[in-house]
Amino acid sequence: MASNGLLNRAKKGTCRICQRSRNTINEVKAVGEVCHGFATGHIWECIDTNDCDRAANERLQNWRLNGNVRAKIEIGLKRGRFTEYLVVV
Repeated sequence: MASNGLLNRAKKGTCRICQRSRNTINEVKAVGEVCHGFATGHIWECIDTNDCDRAANERLQNWRLNGNVRAKIEIGLKRGRFTEYLVVV
């Protein structure tokens, strides 16, 4: 049986904007959830927005950054921060 990311809160979560893996207790907050088949879990964003934006822009300047991660960061910056809790079904 697959683990449920909504009932068992993860120890680390990846911020949807800067794509860094961070501690879910101190550094990121849940801004939404995904409940679609086997894809269940939270959507995370950094609590410290200034540090998150700085890290995202620094990572975009790195020419060695993977194309998938680069696209996720660009989309996250373009969409901006979530203002209300989002549920993706």
